[in-house]
Amino acid sequence: MNKKSSPTAVIALVVTIMFVAVLHYVTPVDSIVLHQIYQRIFYIPIILAAFWYGLGGGIGAAALAAVSYLPHILLHWQHQNYEYALNQYAEIGLFFVIGAVTGWLGDQKRREHERAERINTELQTAYADLRQTVGQLLQAERLSSLAEIASGVVHEVRNPLGAIKGAVEILEDEIPEDSPRREFARIAKVEVERIDKLVSEFLRFARPPKLSKVPSSVNELVESVISLLDPRAAEGSVSIEKELASGLSPIEIDPEQIVQVLLNLAINALDATPNGGTIVFRTYESGDTVTVEIEDTGVGIAADDKERIFDPFFTTKDKGTGLGLSVAHRIVTQHDGNLTAENTERGARFKVTLTRTGQ
Repeated sequence: MNKKSSPTAVIALVVTIMFVAVLHYVTPVDSIVLHQIYQRIFYIPIILAAFWYGLGGGIGAAALAAVSYLPHILLHWQHQNYEYALNQYAEIGLFFVIGAVTGWLGDQKRREHERAERINTELQTAYADLRQTVGQLLQAERLSSLAEIASGVVHEVRNPLGAIKGAVEILEDEIPEDSPRREFARIAKVEVERIDKLVSEFLRFARPPKLSKVPSSVNELVESVISLLDPRAAEGSVSIEKELASGLSPIEIDPEQIVQVLLNLAINALDATPNGGTIVFRTYESGDTVTVEIEDTGVGIAADDKERIFDPFFTTKDKGTGLGLSVAHRIVTQHDGNLTAENTERGARFKVTLTRTGQ
C-alpha cells in the first residue's frame, strides 16, 4: 500500500513522536545526555513525514513534536536551567525548519517522479502508435505490391480459363447422357467455375472499387448483415446477440463496402464458432469515431497468426483464399479507419473503427 494511503504509517509516526515525548517526561532532568538523544530522535518521524507526505506532512509532524515537547521545557527547564531552555526553544524552531525543507524537497521529488512517469506513459503510447502506424504502412505496401501481381495474373488466367470452359461445354454436348465420361465433364466445369470465382476475387482485390460515400446508419448496416447471417447461424445452432448503441448519428461511408467488411468478419466468426456458440454484434460511439465489434465464442486467434491475419492469401481454412480479411482491411483503411483483431476470454473480437474526421 502507498505510504500516503496507509493509516498505519500515520499512526506509527504519531506514536513515535508521543513515545519520544514520554521519554523526556519520565527521564530525570539531570540526565542531559539522554534528553539530547531524545531530541535527535524527534527528527526521524519529522523527516519521514516530510518525505512521505510533503511540506504539509513535515510541518504537521514538527508541530506535533513541538506541542508534545514544549510543556516539558516549561515545566522542567524554564526555571532550573534557563540557558538550556533557550537552546530547546531553538531546537523546536529547528523542527519546523527541517520539516519544511525536507517536505519541500519531498514535494519536488514527487513532482519529478510523477512527471517522469507521465513522460514514460506518453512515450510508451507514442511507441505503440508508431508500431501500429509502421505495421499499417507495411501492410499497405504488401497489399499494393501483391495487388499489382494479382492484377497481372488475373488477366493472364481469365482468357485461357474462358477457352477451357467453352471447350468443356462443347465436349459435354458430344458425350451421351448415360456415358460415365459425362461426369468427368461436369467435374471439369465445376472446377473451372471455382477457379473463375477465385480469379474474380483476385481481380476485386487488385482493383478495389472507388468509394461512394453517403450518410449511412451503422446500426442499419449491422442489422442487414445479421439478417443475411441468421439462416446459416440457425443451421449451426449459433445464437446471434446485438448490443447496438442508440442514437448513433449517420456517418459518411460507402455502405456497400462496409457491409462487405462486416459480412466477411461475421462469416469468419460463424466458421470459428462451434454449435451452440454465440456471436455478438456491438456498436458504440466515442468522440469522432464509431466502432463496430464482432465477437465470437470460437477458438480465438493463434499467437503465431496474429501478425499475419490481415496478410493477403494467408488463411487457416482448408478451402479459403486468404483474401477476405485483406480486402476488409483495405476497405477500412480506405475509409481512414482501423481494423483490429484480438482474443477474448471466450473467443475472438474484431473491431472496425470508422472516423468522422474530414467529413
